[in-house]
Amino acid sequence: MMLPVAATAAGPDLPVSTNCSARLLPGIGGQGSNAVAATSNGLVVGLADTATGGSAPVLWRDGQPTVLAIPLDAAVPESVNAAGVVVGTGYDTANEVLVGWWWQDGQYHPLPVTPGEIALPSMVSDSGVVVGAVIDDEEHSDGPGADDDERPAVWSAVTAAPRELALPAGARGGHAFAVGPDGTAGGVALGDDATPVVWSPAGTPRALPTLTGKGGVVLGIDSAGQALGQSAVAEGTHAVAWGALGVISDVGSTAAGPSSSAASGTAGTTVGEGSSPSFRGSRPQALMWTGKSARILPPGSDAQFTGVSGSASSVARQGGTTVVIGFSAAANGLRRATEWSCK
Repeated sequence: MMLPVAATAAGPDLPVSTNCSARLLPGIGGQGSNAVAATSNGLVVGLADTATGGSAPVLWRDGQPTVLAIPLDAAVPESVNAAGVVVGTGYDTANEVLVGWWWQDGQYHPLPVTPGEIALPSMVSDSGVVVGAVIDDEEHSDGPGADDDERPAVWSAVTAAPRELALPAGARGGHAFAVGPDGTAGGVALGDDATPVVWSPAGTPRALPTLTGKGGVVLGIDSAGQALGQSAVAEGTHAVAWGALGVISDVGSTAAGPSSSAASGTAGTTVGEGSSPSFRGSRPQALMWTGKSARILPPGSDAQFTGVSGSASSVARQGGTTVVIGFSAAANGLRRATEWSCK
């Protein structure tokens, strides 16, 4: 559903944020890892490689990893809230079906769906609201549900049945990727193009403008209720923010390369990724915006790993510290889950 961050072009590098320190999170026996979401009380969720060459969903608490026992293949966590509820997806090999799930306190549970549907959760809020999509469970040559349109949905609680969200006129499907403090959801509606959308807590959709009239998507909603994401431009994509009235602001115009994307935010701070002229192609840099001023979050390194690029996917305030999580990447593409602490 996300629009890709495109290749880079030449230009000046951004300055590195000097008030942020990077820490590589410990793994579970393998080389690689990636952190995808964090909470204000120090929980981080992501994936890590195992010593046997596989990967497993991991919850880091105070920096220490715990493997989540999810009885599915290819289990991928998507989000965690302050109560330790993790949501994600996986594949039930026995029944040959995708499964949306939630986990808390060592216990795995399927996310409720209407019979004949598949749940695709993307985020769980601190109040327990889950947003994502549902899709019909139908057999196709390329996998269950592969040719069907996703439909945006919200679960009022992890034990509640999903409620589908209405789509703007002309849309055939969509996905909700984010939920704000008041229950407002954000995501994308798909028709002839990708339209960024926010849904009120009651489920009413509002299509948002884009920078050039081309596609866009809402990927986050910050603590002040501002929608964040990306909008297509001639060269690639720009990170954008939409205010309470839906007015769009081009945050990505201050990034170094032609493409950037905003993933998460707290009031006054936005994080995501942007292309760096020093690394052409598919090597983005983790970025932090304070207002519209962008800086690179320095990649993490240790004795066995040297980061040269990265991406930031989540930000939270922990007391007087802004904590950002994501990954650092080495020159060979190996990723390590990274936590940045910014004063």
